[in-house]
Amino acid sequence: MNTPPSNAGSGQGEAGEVSAREQVLTSLSLVYYPNPILRALCQPVELFDSTLNDLVQEMFALMTLREGIGLAGPQVSIDQRVLVCAIQGRQLCLTNPEIIEADTPAEAIEGCLSLPNIQVTVRRPERIQVSGYDTDGRKVRLGATGLWARVIQHELDHLNGVLICDRTHLSGESCEQCPLALPAVLVEERKHKSRSPRA
Repeated sequence: MNTPPSNAGSGQGEAGEVSAREQVLTSLSLVYYPNPILRALCQPVELFDSTLNDLVQEMFALMTLREGIGLAGPQVSIDQRVLVCAIQGRQLCLTNPEIIEADTPAEAIEGCLSLPNIQVTVRRPERIQVSGYDTDGRKVRLGATGLWARVIQHELDHLNGVLICDRTHLSGESCEQCPLALPAVLVEERKHKSRSPRA
């Protein structure tokens, strides 16, 4: 996810950070729609080792370089359930994330690093409880509100092959800016895949 308009520049673009971004070297590349991996149903992370840690650090570096606030595995050609987020100096990495509780939906404009120059209004819960694992394989559970809740859900959608354009129209309608590559019924199924049966 890229920085929403109302938060443009928030925690980004300071002189020291710009200098650091210019020095970042990463082997990862950002994937753009319609690359088919963006429609993949990602596999659970099973190995919590140095390779995973290296991947996560590279994802943070690439996300910062592209001035994003969230990035998911398929956006860097990794078919695994891993996401990273960073807002105003705070970082979060989750593997195998799952939403346990969600309420209070609201609309806000979202953009996506994999869909350049597209911004759409997306309705999402503003409060969530999410569980998952850190890079050492430890179980974590946390609550998120506002922008944090939104970016986690945005990246979790990527792990299920769901894009922001899928959330802007009724089932069966097409999006002129971003033609859907999945049947509408499959998109609807995947929208709910990130939710725990307990939610």
